[in-house]
Amino acid sequence: MPSAEQERYVLHLNHALAMESALVDHLAKRAAEISDPKIKQRIEQHQSETMAHRDTVRGLIEALHSQPTSGKATVQPPISPGLIGAVKTALEGEKEDRALSHALADYSVEHFEAGLYAALAQIARNLGYSDHAQQFERIRRQEQDMAEFLAGCAPEIVDEAFPPTRRAA
Repeated sequence: MPSAEQERYVLHLNHALAMESALVDHLAKRAAEISDPKIKQRIEQHQSETMAHRDTVRGLIEALHSQPTSGKATVQPPISPGLIGAVKTALEGEKEDRALSHALADYSVEHFEAGLYAALAQIARNLGYSDHAQQFERIRRQEQDMAEFLAGCAPEIVDEAFPPTRRAA
């Protein structure tokens, strides 16, 4: 019979599993929207990594003799504090503004995932699952690498949405 801590751990693992399951679909959609071949290829690579993350987490849940969730988390549109109604609609009306908004949201999601896996690694170590912790650290590094890639693309995406202009001297 699992301990209360193990049951709570499995709940956190199922949360991560539901998130990874949703992100597999989300990344496929994002790759289809991207025209830049370098960015598209990296998103497709990260989708493959995300499938592996999902399988890893599912395997850890099963190794604990627990039931993996079949559900998926909801990938919500970017949070826009203070923007409602017509203003938000206007910002999302331009293709470039949508791309910028989605890129910022993707960057945020990757950082959230990196933080989640850092926490799962610590939980796993605290509960004596050092092999789980090692796997979470590997996943965390991949999430961090993707966030850094997206950060490197940000200037290009911003310039596409707002091309630099020459100012008269």
